[in-house]
Amino acid sequence: MADQQTYRDRWAKADFDGFEFLTDSHDAKGGRRLVVHEFPGAEEPQVEDMGGKSREFQINAYFIGASYDLECNGLMAKLNQPGARWLTHPWLGLLWVRAHQWSRQESSDKNGYCTLTIAFVPGGEQPYSAEPDKVDIAVDRTHKLADAAQDDFDLEPMSADGLTAFVAAVQGGLEVVRQVISLATLPLTWAQQIMGLVASVKGELATLAGLPGEYAKALRGLTDALGLGSDAANFSDVAQDSVTRFATIGTGAVAQQAEFSDTARVRLVSCLAAQAQQTSIAKLSGVAAGDGAVRRNLIKERALHCRLFLVAAAQVALADYRSEADRDAALASVIAAFDVLLPGLPDPVFQAAVSARTALIEALMTQDLKPQTVRDVVSLLPATVLAHRLGVDEATFMAQNNVRHPLFVRGRIYG
Repeated sequence: MADQQTYRDRWAKADFDGFEFLTDSHDAKGGRRLVVHEFPGAEEPQVEDMGGKSREFQINAYFIGASYDLECNGLMAKLNQPGARWLTHPWLGLLWVRAHQWSRQESSDKNGYCTLTIAFVPGGEQPYSAEPDKVDIAVDRTHKLADAAQDDFDLEPMSADGLTAFVAAVQGGLEVVRQVISLATLPLTWAQQIMGLVASVKGELATLAGLPGEYAKALRGLTDALGLGSDAANFSDVAQDSVTRFATIGTGAVAQQAEFSDTARVRLVSCLAAQAQQTSIAKLSGVAAGDGAVRRNLIKERALHCRLFLVAAAQVALADYRSEADRDAALASVIAAFDVLLPGLPDPVFQAAVSARTALIEALMTQDLKPQTVRDVVSLLPATVLAHRLGVDEATFMAQNNVRHPLFVRGRIYG
């Protein structure tokens, strides 16, 4: 039988400065301060409007039970404190108010029950409340998505032959990641960290497979190094450090030495997003081909792999861009990967993924990257000169206009 609600559950609840109480009705008053002037012999009076009246909110608080008096005393102590407080009103929402006056009604024939009638007035100027940064929210949501993916991961027991096949298949997937990193010209410390993590996971895979939680933790450490490596190394969009310019892994990774610019970031995002969308597992042969536990475990491992690489792609995409086109390209890559994975996610991971997707869009779309100035340049001029005339940084100017050669710029430019 389903649990039946008591009258306490059915009554509305209010909250004053963190103290919750029951209520069943309220009364809100307002009006205008009007002064009516009546003159001798005049048929119509003159009405002077002195402005609006102070609003008043009256609410009844109920306390029931063996300790009703102590609960009522607790709310009265809150009401007696000077200054304004937040009132969560069941009908009017969140109000910044001062407790003006109150009256307590109880009698011996109502033992175990009392009513507190409270009148609130506006609290005046509300305290400053800083809005949370949208980027911070997006970072938090991506971490929660990684937590959900890690918590969802588990493996079935496997035979010795099945474990050998599982380890070999997973090592093959890690080898793809290692090859991409080895082809890239990453900053030394970043590349060494990632390669070391790949080697560590591959070397300990047989042991980690018996401890699913530890394997998920190790793989998350690898994807965090990929997703947060540039931030951890204090790289910026205008840094001169050379990193890879990634092409999609499935078509052959092509690495070229370049600045860690918006373009390089977009290509790195595309690479990680491509990894997140590779949901199929390798074909099995021999004993493993007929081992259902191995196949199911590989599907679970691949799901974890895709979800964590999706998190890494989102982490890299969270940056301050100088070009609207680059920002939109990075966002499109990550959103495409989200949309591929979302339909097959279990509920806890699905909810975390939707929150991360929404937060990522909000964080990146708040960046105002629309050019403020548009000019047509007829004669070839250096980018330095044009950037100076537009009053912008040269690197920003070159990124916004996709300058091919910094000494010879002509055509429509944006600043």
